[in-house]
Amino acid sequence: MKKVSIIDVAKHAGVSVATVSYVSNNTKKVSPETTRRVKESIKTLGYKPNTTARSFKTGKKHMVAFIVPDIANAFFATLIEEVETVLASKGYKLIIQNTKETKLREIENINVASNGLVDGFIIASTLEDYSELNNILPPSIPSVFIDRLLPNCPGDTFVVKCYDATCEGVRHLIRKGHRKIGYITGLARISTTRERLLAYETIMREHGLYDQNLIRIGNSMSHCVSQYLPSLMESKCTAIVISNNVMATEAMIQLLESGIQPGRDIELLGFKDSDQPQYGLQHMNLICQPTSELGRLAGERMLERLAKPSIPVLHEELNAVFSPRR
Repeated sequence: MKKVSIIDVAKHAGVSVATVSYVSNNTKKVSPETTRRVKESIKTLGYKPNTTARSFKTGKKHMVAFIVPDIANAFFATLIEEVETVLASKGYKLIIQNTKETKLREIENINVASNGLVDGFIIASTLEDYSELNNILPPSIPSVFIDRLLPNCPGDTFVVKCYDATCEGVRHLIRKGHRKIGYITGLARISTTRERLLAYETIMREHGLYDQNLIRIGNSMSHCVSQYLPSLMESKCTAIVISNNVMATEAMIQLLESGIQPGRDIELLGFKDSDQPQYGLQHMNLICQPTSELGRLAGERMLERLAKPSIPVLHEELNAVFSPRR
């Protein structure tokens, strides 16, 4: 069978070839009626655009890479879904690259994808400074940084500030009478970990309760809490602050398996990063992040920068809120 061409679609719909291109690529506004006719012709004829030819002509791949530290984390899963929805509205596909919080994997993934595979990057970086990307990430490729503040980063950045909400959460635990409050951090080198730990330390010092021995350094991923939870329990902690949703959920499950009821026998302060149901969150105090909004804003900014690379750099901060256990 002869392959259906864009000319065939144009004749079938009674429009110009340019109009078919506008509709199929979503590159120019076309009247609703004409759009309907073109889409019906595309469906009827089974037309499939030649993406290779389009990429060669325009120089664009219509692909964006999302560098994700932990794809198993509901926070990043929600970001991926929101970003993908926004980009798809303009015909872009999203490639997910999972670094597992490993510097080398992040650098390798960016290095490969920047070699003509994608038009832009959205990056939740596990690196310590942007200088580590200086010779890896070409300035000509639009990049949006999300969730984490990367020192000396020259690109657009979208983050959630959790300092105030974390302070409020720790104060809430103290008001309820807790004096030994343990803390399990995320990966020490990332900005979210530093911000949340600083909030905890500040409030504990204000109330004369700070004890370095009640802090455990985690890795922001699953399967690390089991190393730290027993020692905090042995230290007679009556409450524990846990630096992200993955570790908080893991802690809650381990406590339940040990016959300890979170919310009754011990208080937990964790994070809620998604509107999706997450097991056990009703048993803990929560710091709630506007994750969906964060992903949407980053996706929209990527489209803006792809359309006009010279626009000014934007730094935007959203705010988390504290929600006490009910």
